[in-house]
Amino acid sequence: MTEMRLFDSHCHINSKEFDEDREEVIARMKESGLTGAVVIGCEDPELKPLRALLSQHPGYLWGAWALHPEYQDVGHEPTVEEICSANSDPNFVAVGETGLDYYWHKPPCPWQVERFLRHIEAAKRLGKPLIIHARDAESEAVDILKSENAGETGFVLHCFSSTTEVAKKALDAGGMIGINGNMTFKRSVAIQDACAAIPMDRILAETDCPYLAPVPKRGRRNEPSFVAYTVAKIAALHQIAAEEAARMTEANARRFFRLPPPVSGE
Repeated sequence: MTEMRLFDSHCHINSKEFDEDREEVIARMKESGLTGAVVIGCEDPELKPLRALLSQHPGYLWGAWALHPEYQDVGHEPTVEEICSANSDPNFVAVGETGLDYYWHKPPCPWQVERFLRHIEAAKRLGKPLIIHARDAESEAVDILKSENAGETGFVLHCFSSTTEVAKKALDAGGMIGINGNMTFKRSVAIQDACAAIPMDRILAETDCPYLAPVPKRGRRNEPSFVAYTVAKIAALHQIAAEEAARMTEANARRFFRLPPPVSGE
């Protein structure tokens, strides 16, 4: 797998779980063939450290920031202008993760919808795509994205955990589908069926690390280098070589996030 050209489109290597060995993790990314990754910030205290991390790895790590839909009692809800300011740094290539979370908060959740709409408006103003978190709410999130014409700026349904029907709905609205380690689990038959039906040019490979380590690393702390296992499963479902799936998902990520070609040697 070390010869494959890979990209992790969604990771949290800025989280405390990596404080002891973050640079070693990044070194393993490069050794495993990753040409880059997008690192996600989910609340205000993460913003400044995320900017610092990206500045230490220019041309290799990029970022995105939004107030996660899981967080309700935050004191201050960022305005559209504040969301734009947070993501105006050229190293920030998307707005997210944002959306709806009906696992931790049962609907209706008007505060989540209002926050989501502010993030969508910010993405439009910035001309940057959206990274969508939609736990137990994927169809509802796509309805909002479609009504707001978010397909024009672009969006990815991150950590896809639904059905072929919902995947098609997102694709028809102009979105991409983010596939991560949960798809490799034995019981994830519906997600695997959906993945097999999604055109390869609409798939982004991701880890969501430190969570959801793929088989055969399930139960461990996830890290970006493990994206190779998810890509291998994507390849098997599409009946293509793993190297081809890696090349295509890496190219998809660069196209979606509007990134330059990888730095020579990465």
